[in-house]
Amino acid sequence: MNLLDLLMLYGANAPVVLALLALFAAGVIVVSLRQGRSISLWPPSIGAPDTAAPARVKRFEGVRRCLRDIPRVDREYGVDRAHDFYQKIARNYDLRNSGNLGLTQLATVAQIQALRSKRSSLRVLDLGGGTGKMIAVQFFNDDAISWTYVDISRAMAAELRQNLVGCPLGDRLEVIVDDLNKAIIDLPAGTYDVIILSVVLSSMPHLPDFGTIARLLAPGGTLIITDINPGYTRDKPLYKVTIDRNAVVALRTNPVDPYEVVRRATAAGLHMAGQKTIGEGSTYYAFMAVFTAGRRGG
Repeated sequence: MNLLDLLMLYGANAPVVLALLALFAAGVIVVSLRQGRSISLWPPSIGAPDTAAPARVKRFEGVRRCLRDIPRVDREYGVDRAHDFYQKIARNYDLRNSGNLGLTQLATVAQIQALRSKRSSLRVLDLGGGTGKMIAVQFFNDDAISWTYVDISRAMAAELRQNLVGCPLGDRLEVIVDDLNKAIIDLPAGTYDVIILSVVLSSMPHLPDFGTIARLLAPGGTLIITDINPGYTRDKPLYKVTIDRNAVVALRTNPVDPYEVVRRATAAGLHMAGQKTIGEGSTYYAFMAVFTAGRRGG
């Protein structure tokens, strides 16, 4: 049947019939495409459904959702430019701390509190101390603790001073703004009862000289190291922080091998006093390693 036959058969109603046939054909084409069928206009034919099409669409939707959920990064820093990164985020640092990061820092606080309970006074060296809000500030009212703070970022040091202004610990605070590796060379040997490296090593290009750090400990002194599980760091290497005007900056952190930390610390003459993992789930978030100088035990 051709167009002339339709006109003769339906007369004045032929245009309506043609329009209905066109809508029907369009509907068939749309349904066929959604089913993943192939369509040939000449000769007219519709192929079998593509059974893989729904799976491909589902995978595409999943990828699109993942990409939508990933926060953009306006600027990324390597650990060789950690100074610039921490200068940028100093005012926002404590707003960014996750629950697991907070637990990691509080684990260090608990270790210091345990040591303080056994001593009439405590001399602490905080290497890479940041804003101090989660560790140093916990001892704000203890006038028997002296605190030597080292950080590469002047902006971080300013936040620490602000956090401790008017507090007893603020009066017993020494602030050193310098590269950690340079600062430990000039500090006095055998001086500190506690040295802290709390989530610092993953922001450094290389591990520091543990021999130099061990030299700074007083006899029986304690070195407390925490850092992120290297597997976690490899999966999520970017430490992202939102700063002014909703800009996002990120530091690409270095994985820290806890076994290498132990190896280097013991090679420097320190004794392993304890270790633990922090965080729940199939992949723990952070590790803690505790060492003592001059004697075994805690």
